[in-house]
Amino acid sequence: MAEAAESPPNGHAEDSANEETSLDEEPSRLLRLKIKAGHNLAKKDIFGASDPYVRVDLLSSDRDTVIDSFCTRTKKRTLNPVWDEEFLFQVAPSQSLKIEVFDENRLTRDDFLGLVELPLRYIPKERTGRIINTKFYILRPRSTKSRVKGHLEIYHAYTSTGTSEDDDNTSQQETEAGWEMVNAEEGGGGEESPTSPITVPTPPSNHSSLPPGWEERQDANGRTYYVNHAARTTQWERPTGATQVVEEAQQRSLESAQEFRRRVHISVDNTDDSLPDHQPRDNVEILRTMLETQRLDPNIRRHSMPTTSLNRQSSQTQSTTEGLPAGWSMQVAPNGRVFYIDHNSKTTTWIDPRTGKPSILPNQSNVPNRPRFSSVDDLGPLPEGWEERFHTDGRIFFIDHNSRITQWEDPRLNNPNIAGPAVPYSRDYKRKYEYLKSKLPKPTNVSGKFELKVSRANILEDCYRIISAVTRVDILRTKLWVEFDGEEVLDYGGASRELFFLLSKEMFNPYYGLFEYSAVDNYTLQINPASGVCNEDHLSYFKFIGRVAGMAVYHGKLLDSFFIRPFYKMMLGKPISLKDMESVDSEYYNSLLWIMENDPADLDLRFSIDEDLFGQMQQRDLKPNGSEIPVTQENKNEYINLVIQWRFVSRIEQQMNAFLEGFGEVVPMHLIKLFDENELELLMCGIGKIDVKDWKQNTVYKGSYHANHIVIQWFWRMVMSFSNEMRARLLQFVTGTSRVPMNGFKELYGSNGPQLFTIEKWGTTDNLPRSHTCFNRLDLPPYDSYQELRDRLIKAIEGSETFGGVD
Repeated sequence: MAEAAESPPNGHAEDSANEETSLDEEPSRLLRLKIKAGHNLAKKDIFGASDPYVRVDLLSSDRDTVIDSFCTRTKKRTLNPVWDEEFLFQVAPSQSLKIEVFDENRLTRDDFLGLVELPLRYIPKERTGRIINTKFYILRPRSTKSRVKGHLEIYHAYTSTGTSEDDDNTSQQETEAGWEMVNAEEGGGGEESPTSPITVPTPPSNHSSLPPGWEERQDANGRTYYVNHAARTTQWERPTGATQVVEEAQQRSLESAQEFRRRVHISVDNTDDSLPDHQPRDNVEILRTMLETQRLDPNIRRHSMPTTSLNRQSSQTQSTTEGLPAGWSMQVAPNGRVFYIDHNSKTTTWIDPRTGKPSILPNQSNVPNRPRFSSVDDLGPLPEGWEERFHTDGRIFFIDHNSRITQWEDPRLNNPNIAGPAVPYSRDYKRKYEYLKSKLPKPTNVSGKFELKVSRANILEDCYRIISAVTRVDILRTKLWVEFDGEEVLDYGGASRELFFLLSKEMFNPYYGLFEYSAVDNYTLQINPASGVCNEDHLSYFKFIGRVAGMAVYHGKLLDSFFIRPFYKMMLGKPISLKDMESVDSEYYNSLLWIMENDPADLDLRFSIDEDLFGQMQQRDLKPNGSEIPVTQENKNEYINLVIQWRFVSRIEQQMNAFLEGFGEVVPMHLIKLFDENELELLMCGIGKIDVKDWKQNTVYKGSYHANHIVIQWFWRMVMSFSNEMRARLLQFVTGTSRVPMNGFKELYGSNGPQLFTIEKWGTTDNLPRSHTCFNRLDLPPYDSYQELRDRLIKAIEGSETFGGVD
């Protein structure tokens, strides 16, 4: 790498020649690479899955040149793909492999799912009788902005030529490479390897049997290490009989330490009992053994630390009873904290009369019934001056030492980074919405309800067939009655909300070619100018989508999608400005902004646009003979306005008119002009970010549940630990929609009007939670632990798809 950095800029041909010479002098080998499978990959598409494939690049020794490359087959809609494809490479040991995982995307560029960098110098060699296991490599990001997860299962080994000369060379090289400097770049692409010093020796091969409880393994670089399952340790040296004796002694020490901890747990409650004089010395000796055991096994340390702290406090309690003033004694409270009794005045205090300092607070892990939270539930630090404690019944409360108050509510609910951004209340919007509802035309001379019998598998085509066939638009304004094929349901609002949620996923899916993402890094939608190529009946579909959007506004439902800001401006008939392009395409915006602020004469621009249409560049004139008219300082404003008009209006004029025609048949267009473009977005699509504090404040409880019930506390802690996506799925599970009304949860509607989010105590711990979307109600059993509540609710959310009963 140093030579490459010092080479002159114009020396590429010479570098290439040197590289070829180096490769000719270095012996090549045949590498067998098997891409087995991927595990727990990141979700990339809107359905919570990916279409992953693997690309492997063989890099030169300086890692600047791709010598060879290949791709696996694409596995559809899975986060745990199994490829099981084998490839053979002719490689040199100084080269390396870069293995990247991508999510295939037909419409935009493929999404990056992670990479593994694999050096080839220490790859193991296949031999008769040698078993080489597959390796698991953690997928790494290629930049700080990459969001990756999961790992890749790979088999790699050099093939055997069957010659003794080759075996001797391989053996000699492995012996010479017995000492190696381990660094982050050659760590096997993120594979977990045994703890080792910086320089490690490679032992000679020895095929004698291992002691019981031992296993031989290989790391990412092909080096052999040994696992002691009894002591849960790893080492590079091959174990012998003497090693086994030492390990057995360590195991006995571990058992002695565990026995010691059990004894101290019992004696904590009996601090009044006198102990022999030699007891503290014996405890110190055992503690020394225990600490040595913890040094050998870090896993023991994690489990024993709270107990060790308690033991230390117990020893301190027993050894410091002397020196108290006359008439004083010392006891331990039920929560483990030491307090002092003044028998003279018949009072108790936490303060030690000898030092004037309060006793040490006990470890919170010793509180009875304390819930156990995993690392995924870590909500971050409390505000400064706050402390979290646990009541004797297991409930959590919080102490504000600044104002000296206690409360049940978690102060982190006020942190928008944890609980989500607060919902700004708008009285102006509420008045506009109430006016809109009062002025919407009422259906006349039609039946009492509009029945929609659809199947989930073909919901788009079923709805298109039924809604497009309606000739009297008043029918679309009557009460909706939705039935899903094969499901018993009485629609009192929940099934209708579910219909709009599912229909939104299909209508606005770029797969169908009617809409497209506005940019590769932006998931806002815009009308696809080439929709006619994808669907000959695209205008009838846009009219149908307009009807659906109008029905959503008329019936108070929400669409699960977000459009670009110019889309809402076009609905309101407002002109589109240069500022509107900033949130849609920042690069295009910056280019036009530069033209606005500078003289574009030197750019040699014309009043024409190059349009990429299915891989072919076509020139479009912005005005008659535009390709012959240069852009100058005098006419640049006209050019920018024409570009914006072409970008957002003229290319999709037919589609937008069809959409507005369908929308206006249900909701008169003059009524929505009460709103601005921001309010219209919230009217149609609601709020995407969920504010947990607003959610909690607008929730009611039934069936002996209340805000401070321990199950309810667990529930809200779990909601705070959820990502915004998981919160939306929970909301959709209970209410039928993942969107929140403009003014927050206080405006949730049920079958009979306003209906707040409700949690009711129901069933036994053997039941899964269930929901009633028509009443926005969650039936939650009184589970015995936080983890049980979390597991059961997530299982109910992920496993629920159909209705069964009243909803």
